Amino acid sequence: MEAFEAKHIPLSERDLNPFVYIDALIDATAKLEVYRSKLDSSKLDRMWFLPTLQQKEALASSLLEGTQATLDGVLVDQVSPSGNDKNLAEVRNYVSAAEKGYHYLTRNEFSIEFILNVHKILMDGNVRRNKSTIPGQFRTGQNYIGKGRTISYTPPVAERIPELMENLVQYLNYPTDNLRPLVRTAIAHAQFETIHPFMDGNGRVGRILIPLYLYKQKQISLPCFFVSEALERDKYKYYDLLNGVRTDNDWSAWINFFLQTVTSQCTKYIAMVDRINGLYEEDLERVMGLIKSNKAVDLMNLLYKFPIITTGIVEKYANIPSASATRYLNTLAENRLLYTDGKARNRRFFYYSLLDIIRS
Repeated sequence: MEAFEAKHIPLSERDLNPFVYIDALIDATAKLEVYRSKLDSSKLDRMWFLPTLQQKEALASSLLEGTQATLDGVLVDQVSPSGNDKNLAEVRNYVSAAEKGYHYLTRNEFSIEFILNVHKILMDGNVRRNKSTIPGQFRTGQNYIGKGRTISYTPPVAERIPELMENLVQYLNYPTDNLRPLVRTAIAHAQFETIHPFMDGNGRVGRILIPLYLYKQKQISLPCFFVSEALERDKYKYYDLLNGVRTDNDWSAWINFFLQTVTSQCTKYIAMVDRINGLYEEDLERVMGLIKSNKAVDLMNLLYKFPIITTGIVEKYANIPSASATRYLNTLAENRLLYTDGKARNRRFFYYSLLDIIRS
């Protein structure tokens, strides 16, 4: 199969049929605004549960690439890192890239250097990558998409990558079309995956750019909207419609699917934030009744960042002495707000009420 001759973006008007996706755009825009409002008015500071959502997104994105890991395993690794498990290392890399990307974009625009750095972080530690992949560098040879001997797509030749990526970055920073940001997000994601600028890690880089772009476009107030979970659920449709952009120039069907994905994920997140807020309000009252200390609120907030927690984490992040931290956690376990693994050393405590919401 010959290498695809990718075109520059923005798209021309004849490439799009807005009637195919206009209803989906209206729904997605409305749902995203509701989700943003829910986060902004949450009783719990969104900065507390952003890391947990990032962990869940990192797992979902990695699952699309075949990683074998679980959400509980990821959250346990957050408090007791396993240096030998490459599946968990891949998820850690994803979270690190998302956090650093967010802090970078608060001050800067998208750039080639930024995208290369995201790739370098994701590929750190030799996790699940092609031997010819050099972290933080565009490919210099041809790559192929497919399984075994079946090639479904051959990306552009390596010589075109710098030019195509410069065009994409220009579009991310200074779009000249009149499309809504959500539609541009769909176009930019498809264009990145079409270019496939790296030997490995293209899917992960492409998906991590989605919330970062929405944040930069002020569609969300934090890069706290993730679609990998929904894409993983419909992954064969996802791959097929991306290919339809290349084989049939069918951008409208792809955009429609992407917008429907945004709507379904927003619906899920809205319900999740409502449940988290309800749980927080209910359990904060219980915690304050059980722990007679001005640190009770700090401890409660920390449980939303670390729903699997240890004494060491409480001591480090809530500035509570070890003996007091142990006593507080044991008190919450005795009253069945938390549950413990019962180990004599390095005991872990599980906030199952929150875990049940996050897992759903």
